[in-house]
Amino acid sequence: MVSMINKTRIFISSAFETDLKEPRKMVKKHLEESGHEVPIFESGDFGSWENDTLDQCLSVVRSSDVFVLLINKKSGASSKLMKGNVTPTYLEYKTALNEKKHILVFVSPEVKKNFQQIHSELKRLHEGYKEVNHRAPDSPFDPLEKWIEDGQKNEGLTKQLLEVADPFVWAFLYEIYNNQHWLYEFDISKSEEQAKNISAMLSTSLRSVVGLISERKQIQKLKDQATYLLNYADYTLDMFNEKNSIISRVVDAVENKDLWSNFLTKGIKFLQKPTEIIQAPDFNPTVVNTINGCFAASLYYYNEEINVLTLVGTTGEITAEEEFSLNQEDVFVVDAFKNEDRISVYVENKQTIYITEPIGDYVLCLHFSLDEKMTTAAVTAYIKEIESSIFDKHEYYFGFLKLLIGGRSWEKKIIKALAPKLSMHMW
Repeated sequence: MVSMINKTRIFISSAFETDLKEPRKMVKKHLEESGHEVPIFESGDFGSWENDTLDQCLSVVRSSDVFVLLINKKSGASSKLMKGNVTPTYLEYKTALNEKKHILVFVSPEVKKNFQQIHSELKRLHEGYKEVNHRAPDSPFDPLEKWIEDGQKNEGLTKQLLEVADPFVWAFLYEIYNNQHWLYEFDISKSEEQAKNISAMLSTSLRSVVGLISERKQIQKLKDQATYLLNYADYTLDMFNEKNSIISRVVDAVENKDLWSNFLTKGIKFLQKPTEIIQAPDFNPTVVNTINGCFAASLYYYNEEINVLTLVGTTGEITAEEEFSLNQEDVFVVDAFKNEDRISVYVENKQTIYITEPIGDYVLCLHFSLDEKMTTAAVTAYIKEIESSIFDKHEYYFGFLKLLIGGRSWEKKIIKALAPKLSMHMW
């Protein structure tokens, strides 16, 4: 009898392809005989598949310990790709990759042989795409589209390859290979023998080390949620105390520089942990770079009498201008205030991103450093992902910080902006 603690959950993934249906069942059979749990679609192991099929499938990938991918000649039931130029099988692979599952990839010998011949050409296409667009493609298929279109029109190697396998298969294999996953051969004509080899490989090397992974991850997830809520409660109380100190001492914001600086020091703590910049998070999440965190900040207050933005507080090792006239041009602090909109600016020689947020009569400027060097063009191409990685995760923290800074003047602007929508919902 196999011990439950050594039992692993193994997900077998492949495109919907008739030639792979029986081999997949054979692999499942041999793995289960070795004591593993192997859910696959054909057996109805996932429950009802009528609604949200893909989400349910990805959930099973997340709860598995090992991900086995079989690749032959088809990318799916049809040649039509999903939104973002991806396939369900590709999304399963990316989920396993992002969840750091143990991944084994098996490819038919004919496809593998042809892929090795065109790998350098696929690399050239990908590098060319990045050079033109200053960012990696959302899907590995994107750089190949013109190559595929031309290849289908003209006689040559490309047309021959497109007859061997679906176009997306070559794009998929390129990404897998670049992720340094070894391509093992799986000969469909010898499915029974190959299935036994896969089972033996997993049984001897994994059974004793991957048990209970899914349970540990679930416990860690609950722990992280509890920690977040506790931290938010502590942060709220600390920030209330800081703002009360400012209010109780002097009305004039400019005379409160020390207090505002202390406020900023505590206020940006939640932004100081490293956070990953994620490309195409909805359908193909890929880590582009890491933001090391917010290392400095400055706060400006609008003095209406003299029409200037005056520095009222700083934190971190920075030198900030004491004031800006609203007549100055090409100053992002001024532009953000006048346009009442967030502005993100990148200074390449400092590898620093400056995010400027107008908040009522104030302007908050946050300074972030990047873990790896990026060009101005690349940062511009990824600016939505950068802002999302910084603020989406900390939506409540940042909203609360802005409310404390802007006070009632900021609230009034928000209410004014929302008034038409609120009125419409009321009726």
